[in-house]
Amino acid sequence: MNLSTEEKKRGIVASSAGNHAQGVAYSATRVGLKANIVMPVTSALVKVIATQGYGAHVILHGDMYDDAYEHARELEREKGYVFVHPFQDSHVIAGQGTIGLEILEQLPDVDSIVIPIGGGGLISGVATAVKALKPNVRIYGAVPENAPE
Repeated sequence: MNLSTEEKKRGIVASSAGNHAQGVAYSATRVGLKANIVMPVTSALVKVIATQGYGAHVILHGDMYDDAYEHARELEREKGYVFVHPFQDSHVIAGQGTIGLEILEQLPDVDSIVIPIGGGGLISGVATAVKALKPNVRIYGAVPENAPE
């Protein structure tokens, strides 16, 4: 929604192992944008299928997220796509912060929140929103024990 008319015509590209991919795909489809998502070949099949189901063109590339990221940046340069960064984008982080607002709305007495960490955008958004409204809430980041390093 924050892209110029010219940027929207160019289409977008993103890199993700799954969650950002689905969010970008869903959002792009809702506003009629072409979304290209580069995901590592090791991404969970359910996330790849869901991303495709939301309307994105999925490109499987590399064994690790960093490989997918580099390929997405190459496509940005070669094809002129607009790159939607998964965790260094204030609009993405603000959007993810709405999850924190929903948690506070549904659980006004919450004292701790555990957030999965991939790239860091989700925890950045949720923690920023929650801490602004309830600074005493403890925020914990979690990474699966068997997650690739």
